[in-house]
Amino acid sequence: MLRNILSSSAGLLISVFSAHLFADDFRHELEFGMGVGGQHLPHYRGSEETHTKILPIPVIEYRGRILKSDRDGTRAEFSLAERIEFNISADLALNDGAEDNRLREDMPELESEFQLGPSVNIDLTGHGFNRGLILRLPVRPAFAIGSDSDYIGYVANPMLTWIQPRVFDRWRVSLDVGALYGSERYHQHYYSVAPQYVTATRPEYSADDGFSGTFTEVGVSSKQGNLVYGVSLRYDNLRDAVFYDSPLVETGDYWSVSFGVGWLFKTWSWTE
Repeated sequence: MLRNILSSSAGLLISVFSAHLFADDFRHELEFGMGVGGQHLPHYRGSEETHTKILPIPVIEYRGRILKSDRDGTRAEFSLAERIEFNISADLALNDGAEDNRLREDMPELESEFQLGPSVNIDLTGHGFNRGLILRLPVRPAFAIGSDSDYIGYVANPMLTWIQPRVFDRWRVSLDVGALYGSERYHQHYYSVAPQYVTATRPEYSADDGFSGTFTEVGVSSKQGNLVYGVSLRYDNLRDAVFYDSPLVETGDYWSVSFGVGWLFKTWSWTE
């Protein structure tokens, strides 16, 4: 499920040029456009059934003091020290493909999910947060989006990120290697089977909190004039996850791909 995130497609189209938090006479610049983003991925993490989404998305490029939009999502950043920053970031997960999943037949539909939470980032190589090696430590509460916006638990996602912004003077290349941890409530939302949903092939199951698996993701993106585009490839391994023996889990590993392309056509700028 975690890779069924609309913003991960949109993020391929969004660039950021960060500035010092306390700079004088700072010039803000905001560019807006439209594009299309797509993903091919499982219905949820551990499912063998997949779906492809292609959606129109806004394309935003913003140079600001605190608020930023980039391939990692939209967030507010506050500098705690020269090599430490604090983020508030959000992600949106659309789970509308899972209602047709054969393992979840006659079970409640998985509603879409919104995550919002803090992250502490540490610059490990001294090149800033747009280049080099960065340790990211996000923790996000998650909420179902539906008739009731219920809290469904939280996830933690420590990762190492390597960024090279100018490969062959054109490409921004990033590599993420990380792990996932989820609360008991979060894992139960996706992997538990209550007694009323037991069948001959689907036994009762109660998921625990703990380790949710590992992932590796590589992304490549570029901007040529007003055109922005990119693609990312991700591999997930769930074989040591605490919910791996759930009857709703079919596979211990899988690949997913995201892409985006867009055109920036409007620019606003101002100085403060």
